[in-house]
Amino acid sequence: MFALILELVTTPAIILGLMALVGLLIQRKSAGEVISGTLKTILGVLIMSVGIGALINALVPIEQMFTQAFQIEGFVTFDEACVTAVQTANVGRVAGEIALTMLFGYIIHILLARFTPWKYIYLTGHMIWIHAGAFAILFHSFGLPFWLVVVLASITDGLYMTLAPALAQPFMRKITGSDEIAFGHGQTLLNVTGGWLAKLVGNPEDSAEDLKLPEGLSFFRDMAISISLIMLLVVIVAMIFAGPEFVSGLSGDQNWIVFSILQALGFAAGVLVLIHGVRMLIAEIVPAFKGIADVIVPGAKPALDCPVIYPYAPVSLMIGLITGSIGQAVAIVILGLLGWPIPIPSMIAAFFASGAGAIFGNAYGGKWGAVIGGFWWCFAGWFMISLGYQLQIFGDLASMGAEGLFFTVPDAILPAFVIWGIAKLFGLA
Repeated sequence: MFALILELVTTPAIILGLMALVGLLIQRKSAGEVISGTLKTILGVLIMSVGIGALINALVPIEQMFTQAFQIEGFVTFDEACVTAVQTANVGRVAGEIALTMLFGYIIHILLARFTPWKYIYLTGHMIWIHAGAFAILFHSFGLPFWLVVVLASITDGLYMTLAPALAQPFMRKITGSDEIAFGHGQTLLNVTGGWLAKLVGNPEDSAEDLKLPEGLSFFRDMAISISLIMLLVVIVAMIFAGPEFVSGLSGDQNWIVFSILQALGFAAGVLVLIHGVRMLIAEIVPAFKGIADVIVPGAKPALDCPVIYPYAPVSLMIGLITGSIGQAVAIVILGLLGWPIPIPSMIAAFFASGAGAIFGNAYGGKWGAVIGGFWWCFAGWFMISLGYQLQIFGDLASMGAEGLFFTVPDAILPAFVIWGIAKLFGLA
């Protein structure tokens, strides 16, 4: 039963499809509208998944090129891998704690949404699983009884899923121009703090999306072209410094130059597929969700995955990719000088996290806000991740099966710092 619950909760297409189905049935839509809305919601999520898969498949070898090129040694910051490793190695206890935390944490979240002013329903499946896993592992590391781990982790998880979308909603109103959807992703805290910093240095009226380009460079306004050119530049730098021998080892039978070019263009293609899936999902889930909002949690808004904001600010998204990569590089140099553990560079974080951070920054600080928001996410994030890994705030992850792995999302790490600090006062951490 735990395995079934786990798979359902970590499958976004199923969760959102069921939400759309329930919402349409509550509104007493016709059979055709119910079938169409449900299937299109599921297809929208699956199209997003295809796009994300293409992005990651393109980014992984690029990350490997950079690691080889600049001889960086460190640990891997990857939420899914961290939870999976611990869960797999500790099936007898931790896996049960995670599954029950997901179940009861979500029940608490629904109750809070129903009876408090924070009317948001968190729908990002893999983030529900990651945060339940992170909080269960955190309380487990204190040596608490099984039942107490589940109780404390569930309360923490329920509060997180309710409060994080509320914290981000002022930004979402400015980004989307409406109040229909909310933000449901573990990067919220760094996005919001970056947005506040952006407000100090920029002007929201001077939006990055309004940048004027010379006529001869107007093709940069086309997202497909701008992403392709940026990634080609990134890949060429990585390819040259990594060397043909190393890149050939990644490319197999394919010519190493052709392989590198196709990785860059494959990334751009993945972004375009992702954006198409996002638009399809929003078009179906928002009207379908009205039924749930009216009956179960009146006035509720769906809190969705970070790519939902990408179509609203494509220029800021690209600024975030660039400044996030720079932010990681600067942080890694400083961490190396300090002798702190170094998180391996992640183009995935530079795109998905710093891209969203730049969009938040642009909402409150215009084009310079986008620069600050994108840079801040990866610069501050890499210090946060390194310090958390060094202090072992989630306990000895290596002994729990996650050797050389750590979390990335600030919405799990920053609360963990606070809880770990309190536990340390009582001699538990």
